[in-house]
Order: sequence, then C-alpha cells, then structure tokens
Amino acid sequence: MKSDANIPLAAEKPALTSPRPRAWTFVVPSLKDPRCTLMVALTLWTVLGQTAYYFNRNVSQLALAVVTACLLDFIITALGRRELSVPLSAYITALSVGLLLESYDWRVYLVVPAWSILSKYLIRDKTRHFFNPSNFGIVTILLFGRGIASVAPGSQWGADYRVAFAILALGLMMMTRLKRLDLALAWMGGFVLMSLLRMALGQGGLVFALGPMTGAEFALFTFSMLPDPKTSPPTRAGRITWGFSIAVMDGVLRLLEIRYSMFYALFIHCAMLPVIRAIATRSGFQEKEVWRNLRIPFRSNPPAATTTSPSV
Repeated sequence: MKSDANIPLAAEKPALTSPRPRAWTFVVPSLKDPRCTLMVALTLWTVLGQTAYYFNRNVSQLALAVVTACLLDFIITALGRRELSVPLSAYITALSVGLLLESYDWRVYLVVPAWSILSKYLIRDKTRHFFNPSNFGIVTILLFGRGIASVAPGSQWGADYRVAFAILALGLMMMTRLKRLDLALAWMGGFVLMSLLRMALGQGGLVFALGPMTGAEFALFTFSMLPDPKTSPPTRAGRITWGFSIAVMDGVLRLLEIRYSMFYALFIHCAMLPVIRAIATRSGFQEKEVWRNLRIPFRSNPPAATTTSPSV
C-alpha cells in the first residue's frame, strides 16, 4: 500500500493580500514656513484693530469666518489625504475675508470663507490651484452678491496717516522675510506711476490719486493677498512683472471708474496663471514647493497588511 506522503497535494491558492491603506499623518507648519509670518502679522493686526483703532468688525463675524474656513479645510484634507493638518492657510484666508468684507448679513461670513476654501480644491490646473482663495471669494461675492457685501472703507483705522505709514513700513519688512519685497515694490511703484498718469489725464488731485495707499484696504491687499506664494510667480523677474502688470490694470480700471479695481485686476491675472504655467513648463521650468511642513506619522511602523489563509 502506497504512502499518502507520495501523493501530490492540490496546488494551494496564493495568499490574498489586502491593499495597505495610507497611514494617517499629522502635518504641522515649520517656523520657516512663510505662512507663519503672515499669520502672526494678521493676528496682531486684528487685535490692534479691535482694541486700539476703528476696525468696524464684529468679533462674532470674524470668529464665524475663521471657524468655517478652518473646519472645512481640516475635513477636506483629512478625508482626501488622511492628514490631520493645521489649517494655517485657511486661517489666513478667513482673516483676510473677515477684515476686508463688510456686510450686515452673517451668512456672508459663512459662505464666502467656505467658497474661498473650496476654490482651492475645485478650480485647479494640472499642478495646483491658481486663484488666490480670499481674492476669489471676495470677487465672487462682489459680482454675484447683489450688493449684500462690500469692501471695507479704506479709513478702517480712523484715517490716521501715521498708523498707515507704520503699517506700510512693517508690511515691507514682512515682505522681506517672505521674499516678496520685489513684488510689493513693483506693485506699489506701478500704483504711484498710474496714479500720477491719471492725475495728468485730469482724474483728481494728488490726495485723490495716492490717498488709497494710506488705507487698510490697500495694505491688506498688498501684504496679505498679493504675495501669496502659491498664486504669484516664483522668480524675481516674474514677480516684478506680475506686480507692475497688476498695477497697470488697476490704474486702467480706476480711470474707467470701476470700484474694487485692485481685486478685479488680481483676479484676472490669476485666471491667466494656467497658461503662464504651461508656457513655463514647456520651457523646462519647474516650480518648487514653498510651504514648509513637518509630517509626523501616527506610527513609525504601520501594521503589516492582513492576509487570508488558504482553505485546507
């Protein structure tokens, strides 16, 4: 009688390995991240405006904008990337929207920050978003809000020119740290040039032409919205051209007496970014990541994938 040991066994089925899920990760901005500088500046600006100067802002409106933007951004990154990320960009966007927009309808401070954040994920080219989130939200509410909101008046801090010059000086120092001083100077220089040109064409005097530079609207636009590294050129020549071009378009729109001209000028320029990036890519240029994040995994060694044993 033959031993059963010589009888070949039936071919075993290969073990089925379930796909290993992406590990959850904490994402915390590094202190070298340019957003940290902007976050501190905006926060101090808000505290100063609410305590010492006339910032016509309701604290509950600002809080609603910040909570809406940060919570939405946190949920999207958690569900889409399995990342528990500090929503620093969302915080900056929410404060910019809250300080710049004026409305007596509380829903504005819910809808505009949410739409601003969603624009980063819904309106993109092949590499990244191309609209500045706060600019996108503000322009869309101005265009389609039927007058429900407006941009806060330039005399937001009481029209004290000393405060205005102090803010401009501190803002330029901040631009140096952000490596966007060339962009800010190109924009401001172009603004002055176009203002003098409008004066020469008979549109107001010196105070009328250059007065906006002393207002909160101009400072917030220059030092918070315009220098966004994700939606501005990465090269020095590109930033100078970008800032000056926006100033020229803003001057033309002001000459045509179109309100909120600087916001529209930036919006139109951002809409052209996909074409600009495509041309740059074809020439061999590649943009580098500008955010500086620390990624901390939940576990250093994720658990091994589970397997199913073959049937016996």
